[in-house]
Amino acid sequence: MDELFFQPFTKETGISVTAVDGSGPDATARFQAMIQLNKMEWDIVYLSRELALSSDFKPHFEDLGKSCQEMPNVGAYGSAGSCVEGVAVAWDQGGTVLTYDERAFPKGGPSNWVEFWDLKAFPGPRALPNYGSPWYLLSGALLADGVPREKLFPLDLDRAFKKLDEIKPHVAVWWTSGDQSQQVFRNGEVVASAMWNGRASRLQEEGIPVRFTWDGASYEAQTYSITKGAPSVFAAKALLNFMYTHPEAHAAFMKKMFYAVPNKSALALLDPKFAATLVTSSDNLSKVVKVDPNWLSANRDKVLERWSTWISG
Repeated sequence: MDELFFQPFTKETGISVTAVDGSGPDATARFQAMIQLNKMEWDIVYLSRELALSSDFKPHFEDLGKSCQEMPNVGAYGSAGSCVEGVAVAWDQGGTVLTYDERAFPKGGPSNWVEFWDLKAFPGPRALPNYGSPWYLLSGALLADGVPREKLFPLDLDRAFKKLDEIKPHVAVWWTSGDQSQQVFRNGEVVASAMWNGRASRLQEEGIPVRFTWDGASYEAQTYSITKGAPSVFAAKALLNFMYTHPEAHAAFMKKMFYAVPNKSALALLDPKFAATLVTSSDNLSKVVKVDPNWLSANRDKVLERWSTWISG
């Protein structure tokens, strides 16, 4: 981000950008504390689309206009849906994908959630995420239990946790960071995991023989929002507006990170074979699970509390 977007922005405008670690549950908790204390330190917040639209956060963002007309480049250069209900702009899109080590399964490993749970057909230790968004894994557990993808929401929490009880003894690592999700494959600690697709693709670049599937993957779209009471609202709008230009920078970002970004001209700069690996490919997009933001707004605190009790038990 710094090389492709922040430095060019500073060079063009003279406005410096200070980046902080703004992802994961710790950052979300810090943002919540700023809201409660009415002391906003950040100008821009990076959140998943469903969290940005949840009642916990949406009221605390600047109104960007119905079509984000406060930042005209979003409409001029962004793909459809880049303005997210006037309170956020879309950024990277990816997903948590089922991934397995081909050395453990040379004839093919678990390629959907039902198979991931099948320890008899696909034996070996697993890794699963524990990074503050358990609804993605809960939906996977329900898919493993036979719930059709289109009928997942509202999530049946009792059924999901009961299914998770089955796999829990076989989970060797509950990863809490992207680096850790990769390291367990490098070290040979697990034979299968659910991990972010960009991390799985980078393992492949390293020569680690992993394979992943989009079948039942959680669709994760990240957004940028400007906080109410931000110290530098004007500069924040200028930065986000700038970031929607320069399709070559978006293409470079996608090739480096393996996540899709919303500049509508950038995809034309990618090799079609590479573009087909991204979540925005129509084939991949047809297989993923999207969290219902209205359900999440109403149930987030309850799910987090129940997850915390379950994972520590």
